[in-house]
Amino acid sequence: MLLFFQQKRVKKLQEELKKLKEDLNDLATYLDDFFAFLPLPVCDIGPSGLIVNVNRSFEELTGYDAVEITGAHISDLFLEKTEIQDLLKIASQKAHLKEKELTLIKKDKEKKFVDLYLASRKDKEGNLTGFFVGVIDVTVFKQLREEMERKIKERTKDLEESRKALLNILEDTEEARRRAEEEKRKTEAIINNFEDGLLVFDTEKKITLVNPKAEEFLGVSKRRLLDKNIEEFCRLNTKCKKICQTIGSELNEVFRIEVPLSGQFYIELTTRSVFYQRKKIAYLVILHDITREKLIEQMKSQFVSVAAHQLRTPLSIIKWSLSLLLESSGKLTKEQKDLIEKSYQTNERMIRLVNDLLNVARIEEGRFVYRPKIVELSELVQRVYDSLKDLAKRKNIKFEWHNTEEKKIVKVDVEKIELAIRNLVENALHYTPSGGKVTITLSTEKGKAIFSVKDTGVGIPKDQQDRVFSKFFRGSNVVKMETEGTGLGLFITKNIIEAHGGKIWFKSEEGKGTQFWFTLPLVI
Repeated sequence: MLLFFQQKRVKKLQEELKKLKEDLNDLATYLDDFFAFLPLPVCDIGPSGLIVNVNRSFEELTGYDAVEITGAHISDLFLEKTEIQDLLKIASQKAHLKEKELTLIKKDKEKKFVDLYLASRKDKEGNLTGFFVGVIDVTVFKQLREEMERKIKERTKDLEESRKALLNILEDTEEARRRAEEEKRKTEAIINNFEDGLLVFDTEKKITLVNPKAEEFLGVSKRRLLDKNIEEFCRLNTKCKKICQTIGSELNEVFRIEVPLSGQFYIELTTRSVFYQRKKIAYLVILHDITREKLIEQMKSQFVSVAAHQLRTPLSIIKWSLSLLLESSGKLTKEQKDLIEKSYQTNERMIRLVNDLLNVARIEEGRFVYRPKIVELSELVQRVYDSLKDLAKRKNIKFEWHNTEEKKIVKVDVEKIELAIRNLVENALHYTPSGGKVTITLSTEKGKAIFSVKDTGVGIPKDQQDRVFSKFFRGSNVVKMETEGTGLGLFITKNIIEAHGGKIWFKSEEGKGTQFWFTLPLVI
């Protein structure tokens, strides 16, 4: 009975041992499969470094299959053979070894950069039984790192070059700033020493610059002037108010306008808009002292007035004396009579010159008195036309005048307007050659009478036309053909017309002729 139970127990133990062996075989198979399909390249080496087993990832990395590589020394796969031996010695003493970057030589001799991991295997007694070796391909990472390092070096080099360039730019900028400051100081010195007064308004109509001469002329300090807008500027004093009355609150552009600031102190006012890149950035006011010029002009006018008055009396006596001689022409020979007539004509020219000089002096002194009355303008034109028909006939000039039907009632000083008309028509006749034509026209438009005289004469040179209404002007082309003339007629005419609220202008082409116009306001 005892034997039966022992046999039964043995049989049971045998079955359990068989099952345990089967489980161990299954575990070994599982571990082999796991080792084979592990994605990390791994190999198992003995204590001496000989390769015992490799997984599929290791085969793919090295290019060797398991049969080819089993039994080879692990150092045969690496460029750094001596270093492998040293690593095995170190790993035998430690449980595991951190990664070490090495160069793997594949079967096709291609080199791969890898990180190597070593872990020792020991039995229960602590005896070394081998090593597990893990290999990670870091070729791509190494190439990326080297490429990154190369780019970093290049970038560093670029940054260094940029830094140097920036330093050069900063140095150039500093030099440019220094030069700009120097130029600014020079400009300020020029402005401060300028003989004309200068005011600069910005686009908001505020004063941003004042030079010492402007302070002197206006009698206001720079401190009080700066940052003042145009309205505040006008209220500073009487002089500033007169400037404002000329340029207006909108800062109009004016050119060489005379402004009496106080007593005998006169300035000539000019304004200019300042543009930069086609954009208005400032408004410049220039104050030029013309007190000395005005004083000289007054003295000259006084001299002319005195001289003309002194000449007028003896010339009148000469005129009457010559007239008496001509009346007794029966007692004179032909040569004597011709001589007296020439003297009489010369004396008449002298009287006209004296009268012109006196008129100019009166205009400049403000003593050119006007005695206006209401008249028909066409009657004055008709009188002038009738008085000059003989001159036109002698010069063989076709002389016409045309008058529209409507009335031209004006309030004027008859003597002065008749003088203005005569000056214009006589000029046309004098400077039109024989065979030419002079046409007078009188019409109305928009409440104004319009007078016109057109000739086919020598014309006015283009480069001299801006001086036509100035004193003593005579065109260079007419001086050669007509020596007589004072050059004062158009100056006097312009002042007469403008004093009556009219306007005068002309159009001329040298060699083809000239046309003058003037307007006068109609009363009815």
